[in-house]
Amino acid sequence: MRKIILCFALAAMTLPLVLASCRPRVDVYTHAPEKPIVVKVEIHIYQHAVQDLDYIMGGSAEETEPPPPPEGETEKESPPSSANTESVVGNIFLRLLGVGVAQAETVPDREQLRRVLGSMRRRYPTLSKYRADKSVGENHLGYVQERPSSKMSDAKYAKALRATIAAENADRQLLYRVRARMDRTAPQKQAAIYAKAWREKYAKPGEWIQVFDRKAKTWVWKPK
Repeated sequence: MRKIILCFALAAMTLPLVLASCRPRVDVYTHAPEKPIVVKVEIHIYQHAVQDLDYIMGGSAEETEPPPPPEGETEKESPPSSANTESVVGNIFLRLLGVGVAQAETVPDREQLRRVLGSMRRRYPTLSKYRADKSVGENHLGYVQERPSSKMSDAKYAKALRATIAAENADRQLLYRVRARMDRTAPQKQAAIYAKAWREKYAKPGEWIQVFDRKAKTWVWKPK
C-alpha cells in the first residue's frame, strides 16, 4: 500500500515538470524577420528626406525654418553629443512600428539641421539654374556632380558652378551626418535614400540623374 501511495506522490510531483517542459516557447525577438524592420527604417528615413527636400525647394515649414546666420559666420559641425537623450514618445511609436532605431534628437543636432536646410534652401534657385543648363546632375550617392556642358567653356560660369557644387555637397554631407545621428543610422544610408528621393520625386524632366542599369550592372547618367 505504501508503495502505491509513493508512486502516486511521485507522479503528482513530476507531472507538472513534464508538462512545463513540453509547453512550446515562442521567442518573438529571436524569430522576428529582419527584412520588414529594415524596410520600415528606410521608409522612416525617406519620410524625413521628403520633408527636408520639400522645405529646401521652397515649401512651408515654419517650425523648422532656420534664422539667417550672422554676416561672416562660419558654420562648423558640432561633435556628437555624449548625452543619450531620446524622445520617449518617438521611441515608443517607432517600436510599435517595428522600427529597430530610435530618434535621439539633441538640441545641437536640431539647430544644426535647421541651419543646413536653410543654407540649401537659399542655394536652391542657383542650383536649379545649373540643372536646367544640364551642367550639373544628381548622382546615386546623394550628391550633385558636374556634367559636360557647352556653358562650361565660359571660365567665369565654370568657376561659379564648381563653387556652388562644393558648397552644396558640403551641406549635404553635414545633413546626412546630422540625420544619421538623429536616426541612429549610417550617413551612407541617409545619402542613398535622399538620392533616391531626388531622382524619383524631385528631379525635373530633362535633368541629369544617375540610374542603375540592370543589364550593365552599373550606374549610368541619363536625362530624366
